[in-house]
Order: sequence, then C-alpha cells, then structure tokens
Amino acid sequence: MESQSTLTGHEHLQILCPTCKTGLLDYNSTGKMHCSACDASYQVDEGVIDLLPTSKEPPAAVPMEWDSFIKIYESRLWRRNPIFSFLMGISFDKELELIMNVADLKGDETFLDLGCGPGIYTRPFAQKLHAGTAVGLDLSMPVLNYAVRKAHSEGIENLVFIRGDALDLPFPDDQFDAIICCGALHLFPYPEVLQKVTHILKPGGRFIAAAARVPNIGPLSERMRDWYYRTSGVKGFFPDELAALFCEGGLTNITYHHSLLWWLIMSGVKPQ
Repeated sequence: MESQSTLTGHEHLQILCPTCKTGLLDYNSTGKMHCSACDASYQVDEGVIDLLPTSKEPPAAVPMEWDSFIKIYESRLWRRNPIFSFLMGISFDKELELIMNVADLKGDETFLDLGCGPGIYTRPFAQKLHAGTAVGLDLSMPVLNYAVRKAHSEGIENLVFIRGDALDLPFPDDQFDAIICCGALHLFPYPEVLQKVTHILKPGGRFIAAAARVPNIGPLSERMRDWYYRTSGVKGFFPDELAALFCEGGLTNITYHHSLLWWLIMSGVKPQ
C-alpha cells in the first residue's frame, strides 16, 4: 500500500477477470493485475485494484467523490454525529460492535465489505482477522484512496481495496465467510445484488446489511419513500420487505438485529 506499485493482503484472495469472467487475476511485476486466460490487465492505483475504467455514482453517493466530505465521513461531523445516532436509534460504535458480533469471525476468514466507502467497517474487521483477509469494494476511487491511506496509517495490511461494481462482483462462488453491506444496499438494484452475494458466500456464510428503514406511519409511508427515492436515489426498506428480499436471494435464518426509527440491521445465512 505504500506506493502505486505496491499491493499487499491479496495473496489468499481470488479475483475473477471482469473481461473474460473465467480467468483469475494475478499481481505481476509491472504493478498490474493480469489475467492469464485473456491477457487483460487492470491498474493498481495507489494500492486500489481498479476494475472499472469508467463508472457513475448514484446521486446519493456523489458526495463520496468529494475530498472534503470523505475527510469528515467517520467523524462526529457525520457518521458519528449524535443526530445520526438519534435518527438511527443506535450509535455507530454500537452498530459496529453489533455487526461484528453477528459476523462471529474467529480470525482466519475471508471477509467482504460491499460498498465499503472509506473503510469505516473494513478496517476494524481487518484488525480482527489477524490471520485472514478483509476486502473492501466500492465505486468511488477518491474514497478508496482515502481508505488505503487510512489503513496504512493504522498499520493494517491484511486488506484489499477494489474499485468495482456490486452488479458485477469479481469473485468466484463460495469465496467469503462473511459479507456486510452497511449504508449502501438502499443505493443498489438490490434483488440482483443479493443473488450475487449469495453465490460468493461460502455455504454457512453470513450476510449482514445495515440500511435505511422506512417507519410504518400508515398510508403516508409509501408516498414518503417514493418521494425520497425520486429526489435522492435512496430507497429505504420496510423490515418485512427486506426479509423477503433476503429469502428471494437464497438466504435463510433471517434475523432482525436492529429495527428502529430510520435504520435497519438484518442478517441471513447461505444454506449449507
């Protein structure tokens, strides 16, 4: 992670080539990820594997391209703000503790943070995985560059950051012991994403989502959600609706861990 030509933490991770969909990418002497099957190459930019030559952020995620916003994201000015804690019914630190307890990782697993942003969840999971690997995937290169620098400053090396698309996850089936998607699922075409998540989880692996919740206030609930989706690109969930989507995606043992005010935390398991 120390320079554009340095990449650490990837040795035990399999990454599918986005071009041919069959070959696996290897880090070569030129500082790129190379596919031996189709000869495609992908840049490693300041420690981030860039699998997307172009991309477009959903409207609600555009601030993740702004350096000024990225710098305050995990501070008390934004994600750790007491107002956020009130609206979500849980503080960020309590949420992180809850999600880590639900994931129940022992230390030697492979973990994916989908829509990882600046790595606010990825880095603590990597620190827990002393003999494992944490992977963060996001669309935004500026936020990933920040995540790499932050991880390096904290001495964390067992993680990999990838610029990729949640609709084209570059991993073979049965790769991850646990996957989380915190603060991003409401930005995705989630039925397709949940199906892909189930494929890349190992049997018995757990998926945990923290997403925008729509309070049930009667007939106005749907109108409020539709208006917010049209204006911001964020489509919140009714709890039972998200549970049904988990089922449709192939997950079982679906459990509500937090469902209060504007925030929802839920998990499901890939069948053995």
